[in-house]
Formats: sequence, structure tokens, C-alpha cells
Amino acid sequence: MLVQTGTHTVSVFASGYLPAIQENVVVVTGQTTTVNFVLNESILIFQDGFESYSNFALSFAPWTLIDADQSNTVGIQNVTFPNSGSPMAYIIFVPSATTPPLTGANPHSGIKEAASFASINPPNNDWLISPLLHYPVELKFWARSYTNQYGLERFKVGVSTSGTNPSDFIIISGDNPVEAPVAWTEYTYSLTNYMNSDVYLGIQCVSDDAFIFLVDDVMVRGVTAVDDENIPVLVTELFNNYPNPFNPETTIRYSVKETCPVTIEVYNLKGQLVRTLVNEIKTAGNYSVVWNGRDNNNQPVSSGVYFYKMNTGKYSSTKKMILMK
Repeated sequence: MLVQTGTHTVSVFASGYLPAIQENVVVVTGQTTTVNFVLNESILIFQDGFESYSNFALSFAPWTLIDADQSNTVGIQNVTFPNSGSPMAYIIFVPSATTPPLTGANPHSGIKEAASFASINPPNNDWLISPLLHYPVELKFWARSYTNQYGLERFKVGVSTSGTNPSDFIIISGDNPVEAPVAWTEYTYSLTNYMNSDVYLGIQCVSDDAFIFLVDDVMVRGVTAVDDENIPVLVTELFNNYPNPFNPETTIRYSVKETCPVTIEVYNLKGQLVRTLVNEIKTAGNYSVVWNGRDNNNQPVSSGVYFYKMNTGKYSSTKKMILMK
């Protein structure tokens, strides 16, 4: 790409990774300027496929549901299920458990999905709001319209840093509502403007006399501040070290979902143990450990590629790091 001569700040954004920035990049006319980045993976901080909730539930914590239109909802002709026609925001819909089983509404995965049925008094104004999430960078979810016979379903996506009232949300999905196709479609929204914040995320159904808006497999990735003990741990996971490459030391972050024995060990390319960094029982929480480039005898190791491995008994993961002197 052609860039004007001068000093620039270069930013890189990639799905699944934390954004990276390099300042004071000098571009000279007629010369090729190469900017190298080492991108750190973002971590999964929230996911839900709605499989754990009761069939046809109208409330399902930790989600907050707001039925702002307060209207009864349409049913499905010749199909019955609990809470059919009730005022609702979203319902845990199980097509295989209706009477008779409903075809054409299969979830994106599993047997359950979140559904917003058309209001008798349109338009819909129904909110599906996440729990409070810490330091997010990306929201992904799958959505679709059950049918286009009455027009496609419409929705908006909002972010709130203050609360779960609809007025708290800033819409990030554009000036106009998004129309969901009949086929399952994945939607991705960058949250890098909020990566240093605690936020609620809302999916607002604003369909106008359509039929059934379906949502499934919500996933939020972010960056966790490992020193914040108030951040809930959703998964046991080993994260990328930072910096990488490094000299003379690097920080390795990890999280533990439940109390268990944890080991983190460093190996060289020959598979030989170089250093044991962690070997103890850890309670649920977010942690970090620093490797200073020394072995178990406190002797400095040579430059090169090393691997660090985390094992909890139920979980095992290995990642690569580079020591450069």
C-alpha cells in the first residue's frame, strides 16, 4: 500500500487477537517500510449456546431480559409449547420439544436457541443483555430469521458501560437495523473501543410484524487483567506470554476455573525440562508468572525457541516463546 512520507502510527486489528500499535514508524519515499507485529491472542471471556437453561424459559440468568414492548406474542399455527403467546423478550426455544416437533427452526448448534417472537402490537422492542463483561475486544453470535414470509427479522447491537436499562446502550451495529437472513449467519462486532472497560452487551430485536428472530452461540473474547480478583473465571486456560520474543523476561498468564493442582514448565527444543515455574494447588482465579530466562539451577539459558506447558490433570496446553539476547 502507498503511504505518505513521514512518521506514522500503525495499528493492526485481527479477529481473535488483541490489537497492536507501533508508533513513530518512519516512511521514506521510494523505500519499502516493513513493520513486524507479534499479535497476542484474545481470550474467551464469555460464551453461551443456551443449552443449560430450562426448555421454554422466559428468564435465564445470567442474561437480563427486557420486554420493552410489553405485548403478547404470536404463536405457531398447530404447534404448542409452554409460554406460547405470552408477553416475552426472548424464550429458550427447543423446536424438537414442541408438539408436534417444529421443523425448519433448528438451532445453530445443540437443541436450544434464544428466540424472540413477533409482538401482537408491533414493532418488537426486546432486549437480550449479557452479564457484566470485563475488557472485551470482540462479540460474535449467530442469528437468523425463521422465515421471510412476513419480512426478515431486524435487530440492533448495543454496548453499555453503566447499566442494563435500554437507554444506557450505545448502538454499534450501524444507523439502520440489521436484517437477519433465513440461513444462520455469523455476526462479528469489534469492541476494541471498550477493551479497558466493563460492559454489558445487548441484542435488541426490533422486528416489525415478522415472526421469529433466532439467536445462538454467543461468544465474547477479550483481555483479562490477571491481578483483578473480582473478574469471574469462566474457563481454565493458558494464554500467550508477553512480550514474545522477549529479553530478559516474559510474563505468562493463566486462569483456573476450579481448585486443582497446576504445573507450568518450560522445555527446550529437545524436550528437556528447563524450568518449573508453577507446581502447586491453585484456587479458582486469574494468575501470572514471570520467567526470567534462567533454568532450575538459576543459570541463564541461551537464545532460542522454548515451550511452556500447563497441566491441571483435566487440562493441558503448550505454547511457544522465543528468547532473544
